[in-house]
Amino acid sequence: MLRRTGNPAVVTFEYITQDELTIMVKRLDGDAVITYKWEDLDQDWIRQNNPRLWAERKQLLEMSAPAKAAKPAATDDDPFNQQAAATDGRSLMRNLHFALQGGLRGLPLNANRIDAVYAEAGVDENLFWLGFADLKNASRTRGGAAGNEADEPMMEEAKETKETNAKPKAKGKAQPQAKAKARTAESLAAEAAARRDFEQDTKPYTPLGYLRLLSEGGPKGKIAWAMLRRSTPDRDTIQAALAHHAGLAGELADKSQVKTVKTELLGLKKALESCAESLGKVSRDTTTIEPRLANDCRGLLALLQR
Repeated sequence: MLRRTGNPAVVTFEYITQDELTIMVKRLDGDAVITYKWEDLDQDWIRQNNPRLWAERKQLLEMSAPAKAAKPAATDDDPFNQQAAATDGRSLMRNLHFALQGGLRGLPLNANRIDAVYAEAGVDENLFWLGFADLKNASRTRGGAAGNEADEPMMEEAKETKETNAKPKAKGKAQPQAKAKARTAESLAAEAAARRDFEQDTKPYTPLGYLRLLSEGGPKGKIAWAMLRRSTPDRDTIQAALAHHAGLAGELADKSQVKTVKTELLGLKKALESCAESLGKVSRDTTTIEPRLANDCRGLLALLQR
């Protein structure tokens, strides 16, 4: 049940999902799906009359809020808490690599309907959970733009199985209407593991992992895109790291007197800015993945390989 601010009418919907700014619901008298901004709703009334929905919103807001320091702030004199300032292209690239390996929590499963997420990615549930494993493997530090070659047979096998099941059956007696597809043991186990990772705050994903999957496009890229649409903290962290290092690259380029070095730094700056801009367009308001997103991620990863 929801109510707008200043409107006494109470309307019952089928709840779909929500994020920090919006809530998505479906009308009970049809298939229309509507997205409301939380700021337009009577939140005090919802908190009192729909406690389950409000508890989910409260948890989501707590996860997206800046983490409060649990320990006393480290002093600037502690060498373990200092990162050497970049003085040239090589040190800047080293710092960028380090920044892209920071842990991320991933998709908040308790605040999203899984079927809605993998439907947005255009994949079935089995392929969706393989995407989780792909992201975790791609997040591990190793060479290769994709960093995920070992998992390709799993994804291809799942694709072949899906295609085989989709082939039309021989004509004969009319087949009874298919029942809702039962969830597999593998999917249930994968979901349990993903929920455990999130609840225990293991942060198994990294910006580099996201960039690797997005650069591939196809099912893997779509799954990573669908996860980022609903994981605002992950998206903001990646975008901020790219924008920060783009600014540093520009500063070093301005100081450099060597033409080749200046050119390389400006090229890196442009790649970082383009990638950050493409990621900035990923949100709950966008329902399709832009082709340039994969291209921008590929371009940046190519520079990181040097």
